[in-house]
Amino acid sequence: MIEDYSIEVVAVGGIPVQSFKHRFKSIPAMFNKSANIYGEKPFLVEGERRLTVRETQDQVSLIAALLRTEYGILKGHHVGILMENSINFIIAFLGIQQLGATAVVFNHHLAVPELERQIKISDLELLILSPAFSAKIENINPDTLPEKILRLSSEWITSLPGKERPAAFEEIDEDAVALILFTSGTTGLPKGTMITHRNLITSACKQGYYSYHHLRMKNRENSKTILVAPLFHVLAIQEQLMGAIYSGTTLYILPVFNAQMYLDLIVRERINLLVGTPTMFWLLLHKTPIQKYDVSCIEAVKYGGAPMPPDLLAEMKAIFEDVQFVNGYGLTEASVITLLLDEFSEQRPTSVGQPALCSEVKFVDSSGKEVKVNEVGELAVKGSLVSKGYYKLNEETKRAYRNGWFFTGDMGYRDEEGFIYLVGRSKEMINRGGEKVYPVEVENILHLHPKILDVTVFGIPDPVIGECVGCAMVLRPGIQDLHLEEVQEFCKEKMAYYKIPQKIVVLPELPRNPGGKVIKKKVLEQYLSMNLHEKRVLKEPD
Repeated sequence: MIEDYSIEVVAVGGIPVQSFKHRFKSIPAMFNKSANIYGEKPFLVEGERRLTVRETQDQVSLIAALLRTEYGILKGHHVGILMENSINFIIAFLGIQQLGATAVVFNHHLAVPELERQIKISDLELLILSPAFSAKIENINPDTLPEKILRLSSEWITSLPGKERPAAFEEIDEDAVALILFTSGTTGLPKGTMITHRNLITSACKQGYYSYHHLRMKNRENSKTILVAPLFHVLAIQEQLMGAIYSGTTLYILPVFNAQMYLDLIVRERINLLVGTPTMFWLLLHKTPIQKYDVSCIEAVKYGGAPMPPDLLAEMKAIFEDVQFVNGYGLTEASVITLLLDEFSEQRPTSVGQPALCSEVKFVDSSGKEVKVNEVGELAVKGSLVSKGYYKLNEETKRAYRNGWFFTGDMGYRDEEGFIYLVGRSKEMINRGGEKVYPVEVENILHLHPKILDVTVFGIPDPVIGECVGCAMVLRPGIQDLHLEEVQEFCKEKMAYYKIPQKIVVLPELPRNPGGKVIKKKVLEQYLSMNLHEKRVLKEPD
């Protein structure tokens, strides 16, 4: 799409930030260019339904015309989307962008009260929903819902009367809000993150750069990937969808992850790019007979959400020969901030890599002063990936977005070579007798244990030292038990004594919120309610 990935400094809200010099200025501009370049290439595949880029463009124009003429949607209006992963979702989203409106995307896993609260504060002109969620909407107070609701069935295109299509897409300011995604809210109520056209375009261009200069895919011109992460997550809608539009990648859409279905799709369609979490890939390797399948089509794997255990990475590399692996760290407010490229994945398994293009990173202390190399501080990021703030939450925006920097709440440090390591959330810090313990730092090590599938670390109230380090874990299938002593022995050479878990509990699964994040408060409640007998506390050194 562009050949020159040079960086320039531009002013965004009066703040100088790094941005691609030869970027598109809006999602419609990028999508229309994609249609001109990749017109007849397959773009969206969902079951038997297949659309080329050009056919997708035609349907986007149709729905944009429908939204304007029948529902009165104009530039700046908010249009809600409550849909599962589908071609219709993507067409609706791009149609909203073509009108210069803002898509407010809701997590369809939310309970009715949670969804009602988000809809209430979103100022919607229209809500587009899949018929599958009609019952959920019927349980919401009608006064909360917008007056206009569009139920978009799979047959919507055949039922449309002829519409006058917009002659051209809207001229849109690149710092206008294209998308609102709600944070998953592990420490409070979810906040609507305002993501701009500049943010989305930067993600797309960044992926174009790294794909060309680092992934070295043999069949880049016919790249195929599976979209199974939910489109209400930044990973799917900002990273995968925007990247696919930019590069002409074919998206095979699945509403949920099923290991065998996922494998069958890889083999049948000769998928060459995989995107997912380490847990998803563990299930792919251990819940399917993958060794009997020809998966030589895979050329690259992108993963995130947790560290990749070295033994799992070794298994992946044995199955997927000559495949490049890339780890990304990010969050809703700034998408992917850092990347750990393939050449460093085995040597630095607990690092999240180095800052990606258009990401400036620093670590600061509680006063906002930048800390030294290898000193723990709060990670702050600046650049074209950083979103605009939280919708209608001025105080929260002022606290998190300061002088062009977004303060993530993630604690970590940078080593002498510029590699970044995260140790935990500032609000989740465990105070063990005055010693600071950051859960993520301990979790990163525990994820490397060969018997542990999933793990979370949390503080347990202690009358003597304030808090002790607790650990809840899910064991890998086939493992019957894991004792405290074994966990402590594993950790002894890898971390300071005061960080080593003193209490453990094995659970069938970790409680998570609708966004997929572990709810540590519930983990603690489960631990306490089980009234476990005291586990032996690690003897401290003399």
